[in-house]
Amino acid sequence: MTGILVAALWCFTTAARADEVVYDVKVTLNWSEDTALSPPDDAHWSRLIAFAHSGRYTLFRDGDTASSGLALVATNGRVTVLEAEVAEAARRGRAAAPVILPGTDAGRGTFEFTLALSEKHDQVSFATMLAPSPDWFSGVSNISLKTPEGWRENLSVPLWVWDAGADSGQTYSGPNLPTQPRQSIRLLTHPAFLQADGLRPIGRAVFSRVSP
Repeated sequence: MTGILVAALWCFTTAARADEVVYDVKVTLNWSEDTALSPPDDAHWSRLIAFAHSGRYTLFRDGDTASSGLALVATNGRVTVLEAEVAEAARRGRAAAPVILPGTDAGRGTFEFTLALSEKHDQVSFATMLAPSPDWFSGVSNISLKTPEGWRENLSVPLWVWDAGADSGQTYSGPNLPTQPRQSIRLLTHPAFLQADGLRPIGRAVFSRVSP
C-alpha cells in the first residue's frame, strides 16, 4: 500500500516574507522488487526529516563520517538527535527549522511537504531510514535550488540507498552490531540492490516552486 503523507508548513493566506521562496517537495520511494532483490515483507520507511540550510551545513557526503543524529536515523529511524543538531545549526544561522513527517507502512510511499527557502538558506537536505535494515537510509544533501540566474522553477533528482557506516549487520532484521569506529558514509552496493544493469534509484524527489 502506498502511503501519502502531507505536511502543510506554509499557510497561503499569509504573505511570504520578501526574502522567502516556497517549494512543494514530493518524495516518492519504492523499496520493492522493482528496485531490490527480495525486499522484506515488512519493508517500510521511517520518519523523514527535511530542512533548508546554507552551504555551511552538510547532512551527509560520500566519504564523510555520519553525525550521531544521522547515524540514529539510519540505524533505528530516530530523528530527535538529528533534530537537535539542526536546531544547533539554526542557532548558528546555518539552518532553518526542520520538517518531520511520519513514516510509511510499506516499501512504496510518498512524502509531500512545503519548504520555505531564502537567500541565506538556499539548500535542502532530508533523510529517512529503510526499515528494517542495519543502517541504510535514503535522502539528499545540499541540493541547491538557487542558480546564478535565479531560483529554479523545478528540479527532479534520483534517490539512492546509502550505508551510514554505523552498523555492521548484514541482514534486514538482525541484531544491532555497532561499527566502532564508524566507517565512512558510502553508496550502498549490497547485492540486494545490484541489478544486472547496475544500481537502481530507490526513488525520486521533485522540487516545484510555488511562491513567489
